[in-house]
Amino acid sequence: MTTEEQTPESNATTVPRRKRRRRLRRIGMALAILIAILLTGYLSLRFIYPRWLDRQVIDEAPRIALSLDNSLLGRIGITDATYQRAIAKAGGRLIPLRPDAAGDPNVSVEAVEELLTRERIDGVLLTGGGDVDPNVYGGQPGKTMLVHRLRDDFEIALIRAAQQRDLPILGICRGCQIINVALGGTIRNLRKEADMKGRHLVLAGHPVELTPNSRLAEVLGVAGLPKVVSLHGQAVGKLGAGVRVAATGPGEVIEAIEADTPNEEGWVLGLQWHPELSLDPNQHKIFTNLVDRARHVHKRRQ
Repeated sequence: MTTEEQTPESNATTVPRRKRRRRLRRIGMALAILIAILLTGYLSLRFIYPRWLDRQVIDEAPRIALSLDNSLLGRIGITDATYQRAIAKAGGRLIPLRPDAAGDPNVSVEAVEELLTRERIDGVLLTGGGDVDPNVYGGQPGKTMLVHRLRDDFEIALIRAAQQRDLPILGICRGCQIINVALGGTIRNLRKEADMKGRHLVLAGHPVELTPNSRLAEVLGVAGLPKVVSLHGQAVGKLGAGVRVAATGPGEVIEAIEADTPNEEGWVLGLQWHPELSLDPNQHKIFTNLVDRARHVHKRRQ
């Protein structure tokens, strides 16, 4: 049928089809632009921004080991930049380490000590992530998420090796929990307690009360914090050997711990909340304290 021979019925069918095609093309273009923007933002945050931060730090800056998950989820590394920003602002340099970096499938303390020597590490930062395997601390399985046993074993060896070298250690969220487990303690699963889960695994955050005379209270210079970024479904349970409560949150849930060290220069602190995501400059004193202590180790190593 020629153009001249098209009937009104065929014209009525063709026009909506053209409109649908134009609409689909517009949607496709919008999606392509959105994907390009997201990809550019991710690449900038993941690669360009961290390299820019690294260039702002002096060559003699203390080297802080950043323990990371070596699973696919961990290697995406979107949140790594927030830790790097906090440490760079405090004058330190992050050195990412993964469980496979030790070159030992059993991740022994000896293998990790060699890794710390090889990478010239002055301090350790343990970050958030999946749950610690309940089998490590004799807990009950169930309602655990993203368990990564190799990371558990690596970080326990890392904590013990760092303690033997008197390196300052800071654990955040999961990092707080693995410190307690490494020292013989247990973990409390808040996901099994509906009330506690609703008060701690929330974007709105919550206040914390600092333990008087604790090192954390001394660093921050306050009796409590009105609001912290709280995103944890688990918490410290029974305290490990030499571990003390440094802060509590709603329902008397442990929000921070400290641990004994071989000498006064040592420093082991674990926080359930995320100071790297806070706009409160007072909370960033925690990273400054970590880097300052690592700087003493750095000078001692020279």
